[in-house]
Amino acid sequence: DLKDKEGIVNLALKLKENGGLKCIFTAGTDFSASVSYACEKLNLPSHSFVAATNASIKTQMRECFQKDLVPSPLFVKLSNSCDIEKIVEEKFKGFYPLVVKPVDNMGARGCRMIRNKKELLSAVDLAIKSSKSGYAILEEFMEGPEYSIDALIYNGTMTITGFAERHIKYPPYFIEIGHTMPVTLDKKIHAELISAFALGAKSLGLTCGAAKADIKYTEKGPMIGEIAGRLSGGYMSGWTYPYASDLNLTKQGLLIACNKE
Repeated sequence: DLKDKEGIVNLALKLKENGGLKCIFTAGTDFSASVSYACEKLNLPSHSFVAATNASIKTQMRECFQKDLVPSPLFVKLSNSCDIEKIVEEKFKGFYPLVVKPVDNMGARGCRMIRNKKELLSAVDLAIKSSKSGYAILEEFMEGPEYSIDALIYNGTMTITGFAERHIKYPPYFIEIGHTMPVTLDKKIHAELISAFALGAKSLGLTCGAAKADIKYTEKGPMIGEIAGRLSGGYMSGWTYPYASDLNLTKQGLLIACNKE
């Protein structure tokens, strides 16, 4: 169980005692919090556990962004005890579409667009049921092209490594069927997206290892969907980026985790 933090620590301690542990690392999976928890216990390089949790729990992430004025959508945290229809009227002025997600799940499970009032209650119920903690997050929908950006953070420097345009299909769900790298994009927009990503990573407290952003360019400018404390999945960091750049990004992430240059 990759969410069993104490079990991972116990295994890591046994490996370290036997001289067989150099680092703890994940690439394209949403278990960066488990990695950071174990790394803190064993004094290994990683993002802090607080930062990794900020990058894993969607409501904590949005709260960080809100506090530090990082561009991101209007949101509200929901549970089964909420008057959801009233919240939509008060918080979002009854405007659709909206997006609902479990606060602590991955792979877009329980995540969908809500296009009208008829879809509201059933969509929120599914998102809450898909959450281990029993909470969902409801957000305004961001209209615009979506980009996936990979970075490595090392010795206080954030280096952008991969920049791809995501191809999302099958509404009301968000299924990534591929991505394009390199991206043909106006330099000003490119710089704005990277600046928003850097501001968001700093807000979450990510300082040592990988970071990955899903970010849209809307009529308001860049708006961050999510930032994770890991390399991207969906073949981007493991396949597309090495083919596009001739650089093994996973290797570079592992070097940081092993306290190497």
